[in-house]
Amino acid sequence: MEHFDIAVIGSGMGGSACALVLAKLGYNVLLIERGCHPRFAIGESATPVMSKKIRYLGAFYDIPEFDELSTYDKIKESNTNILCGPKELFHYFIHQPGQNSVDINGIIPEVIVQTPEVDAQFYRAESDEYMVKLAIKYGVTYMDFTSVNDLDITKNGVIIECERDNETFKVKVEFVIDGTGFKSIIGEKYKLKIQGDELDTQLRSRSIFSHFKNVGNFEEVLNRSPIFRDRSPAARNRATQHHCFNGGWLWFIPFENGVTSVGLNLDIDCYPLNDQPAEEEFWNIIEKFPIIHDLLLNAENVLPFIKTGRLQFINREMVGDRWAMLPASAYGLDAWFSTGLAVSFMAIHRLAELLDKKIFPEKRFQRELLVDYERALKQEFQHVSKMIHGIYKSFRHFDVFKYYCFLCFMGSENYLEQAGYEKGMDLRYLLLSAGDDAFIDKFNIVYDTVIRLSNQEYVSKLEVEALRRFIQFDMASYNFRDFGNPDKFGIHSRRLMAS
Repeated sequence: MEHFDIAVIGSGMGGSACALVLAKLGYNVLLIERGCHPRFAIGESATPVMSKKIRYLGAFYDIPEFDELSTYDKIKESNTNILCGPKELFHYFIHQPGQNSVDINGIIPEVIVQTPEVDAQFYRAESDEYMVKLAIKYGVTYMDFTSVNDLDITKNGVIIECERDNETFKVKVEFVIDGTGFKSIIGEKYKLKIQGDELDTQLRSRSIFSHFKNVGNFEEVLNRSPIFRDRSPAARNRATQHHCFNGGWLWFIPFENGVTSVGLNLDIDCYPLNDQPAEEEFWNIIEKFPIIHDLLLNAENVLPFIKTGRLQFINREMVGDRWAMLPASAYGLDAWFSTGLAVSFMAIHRLAELLDKKIFPEKRFQRELLVDYERALKQEFQHVSKMIHGIYKSFRHFDVFKYYCFLCFMGSENYLEQAGYEKGMDLRYLLLSAGDDAFIDKFNIVYDTVIRLSNQEYVSKLEVEALRRFIQFDMASYNFRDFGNPDKFGIHSRRLMAS
């Protein structure tokens, strides 16, 4: 029976990067993959937090290839040849059913926030395969086409029963990391998953997504309006576009090969779960919004449509004696603000620090040494799910959405301003400032206001102005780009952050 220090099960971008970091620290690491690469994966969009974190980890652990992956520009300068796209903007536009013109009552309902650097849109089939190759380069033992049939977690180690080419075999490890995602192998084994009505989060969303070729250019649509004045600091095809409407939104993520990832995300309160075929439901909803429909009219989907159930779930426990989950196995949220890659690399940093500083030096593999890691993930889940729930409800009134959505950026930029990306296992530095109590107090005031206003048919100018002033002035200590200033017209250009 082969013996390893650590096994990582699941070779998505997070699992492979985690195995790589641990191998760089000197551990004998096994990476197990049920299938093979290249393969389709969702979660394609990086963020400023992801870019800063992976660059820091590259410097801290002496992995120069991480730095090469940290931004679109660095990817293009490197020799990786990974297919990607530039993400220079977060772009938001609110649509109304039947709306044919981009302006409504003299207003262009658009919000744009420029990223500090040009982040990357990862074509995950290529970036995940590249990360596996990197892991192998740094000494990780990789087994693909290998199923894990069972885990026997004992006081003396973990016995993993595997199957490959119809033959079963066992390996022994000191510690196992679960990167298997929604169908977490440890979560299933110990019946840890909480989902459906058991969940205590109000966020209830689902998704239908595919990849398309020949998606229309939204900038051309905007330029048809006689009142449109382009204030954007960069072209909108260098953005993650968010086309929003009451009850849902779509992501448009363009890659350089002419393919665009398109995902329809739905508030289950407005669009209940059903058995309608994915493609049929997708087009039935898109037809209600002529501008979006026209952007996709001549597009060809190049992958089958995938339809999910409710995206949100969480595991009661995310760590135990001799095991831990990566975030995609620990919980599920929603694609809003593209938190998946960022939180994966934050978790890798935390786990590597705990394993290398506490667990392995003392040969103590008890859950109690890992509970802060679990607390961090649970705190992030609760905070971010609440923030996104408010986003879905804010779509009803553009002015409410415009000011509320800036909270996501305040949470992110506050984390970056405090150099949170340099911190490992520190509960004060969590995703979107979930560990900053003062920020949370302010956020809760705004969230409660947004939920109240979302239940109103009409929102007065006085109510909008009160919300705007709270964002601009009451949250001034977190407001690094003068969000809420009416002179900005909802367009906020780059502010260089600390490197």
